[in-house]
Amino acid sequence: MKKLTAVFIISFIAIGIVYSQEEPPLILTGEFKTGLLFYDKQADTFDSDTVAMVANSEDTRWTDTKDIGDLARNPGRFRLNFQVTKGNIGTKFRFETKSWPNQTSAKVKWGYAFAYGYFWDRQIKVSAGKMGDSPWASGGPEMWKELDTTIGMRFEFIPSFIPFIEPGSLNFGFVLNSFNAAPDGASQAGLDSSSFLDILQESVLGISYTHEYFLVRVAYRLDNVGDAGDAGDRMLYRLEERIIQKYLPGFQIFANGFVEGINAKEYNEGEIIQEEDKLKTTNWWYVQYTPEMLTAQLRFGYDYFKEQHTFYVRAGFSYNLFDKLLVPGVAFEYAQDYGLNRLGSDAYLRWYIEPQVRLNFPFASNTYIALVYRYQDDYHTQNKSNTGQANSKINWVNLRAVFTF
Repeated sequence: MKKLTAVFIISFIAIGIVYSQEEPPLILTGEFKTGLLFYDKQADTFDSDTVAMVANSEDTRWTDTKDIGDLARNPGRFRLNFQVTKGNIGTKFRFETKSWPNQTSAKVKWGYAFAYGYFWDRQIKVSAGKMGDSPWASGGPEMWKELDTTIGMRFEFIPSFIPFIEPGSLNFGFVLNSFNAAPDGASQAGLDSSSFLDILQESVLGISYTHEYFLVRVAYRLDNVGDAGDAGDRMLYRLEERIIQKYLPGFQIFANGFVEGINAKEYNEGEIIQEEDKLKTTNWWYVQYTPEMLTAQLRFGYDYFKEQHTFYVRAGFSYNLFDKLLVPGVAFEYAQDYGLNRLGSDAYLRWYIEPQVRLNFPFASNTYIALVYRYQDDYHTQNKSNTGQANSKINWVNLRAVFTF
């Protein structure tokens, strides 16, 4: 009887071990982000503009404020990210709303919502739904871009059998997705309807490779002529070197960029309309030093659009106090444009200074509240002939909150 009892106990323990291996735990993770923004804008020959709103403006850049009064049109966001995983399958969602203060144009949407699964010893990953959170994205911090953001399916190949490549370091694949603009351009392009070939011509191709000494990510999105107002192909990249930090821990150089309007065409009854250049590009190069107690970063940027070349220099510094509980910092940026369609003066285009203080919570990484102030001085014109010049000064305060779980 004792032997039989012992057999039952051992059997139940073995079953429990097998069951725990076959039934992995359900894991829920996510991020909540929002804040309060107040800004006051004073501009020559224009009425002052003062607004307070519920929004997080962590990613508000000069491209949002180039035009007079444009800051209020894209003030920030309320965002909730969450992910549910169970073994080799999972789902990812992003719920967000933008243009919060404008009741007539406020949009509540799913930034992405898709399910995914790993197959063949996690060497193939298939995702389906509203795409996002791409493995071939540009990353940050200055720009966050990805190309597979419509309804579709993403196929990733992560080989582990190539002898000279470390398992999991290579990721390449493609995305079959819908049009990124309304497909009513089919008639303008001389097409009766969209075909499967048209869908294939909206694909995204991507590759990323992580090495001990570097990282490379590149994604390219094709654009079918059936899109209304065809915008052309798009491409983004991210490059990182990882050699210097082996000799100087915390030091790194990296870059990212985004190009759109490649081979852009516009059709009318099957005929190509000759039009002006639609090529637009944004590029950033970063030099960063992050030892234990501080973060120092120098950014250089270059934008191009319609014979306007804009150069940026941004310096940022923050210091960790009380074991990273309190992090004060300051940032400064200067921008100047050149070219036939420049908007700036000979003196300067724009500069701003941005002090901030951040309070980190010890119970979760990347959970914090931050108070940020910016004083910004813009000098630009209202038209390409450099007449009707206008200077604007902006003061804004943002109390932002980010919670992770």
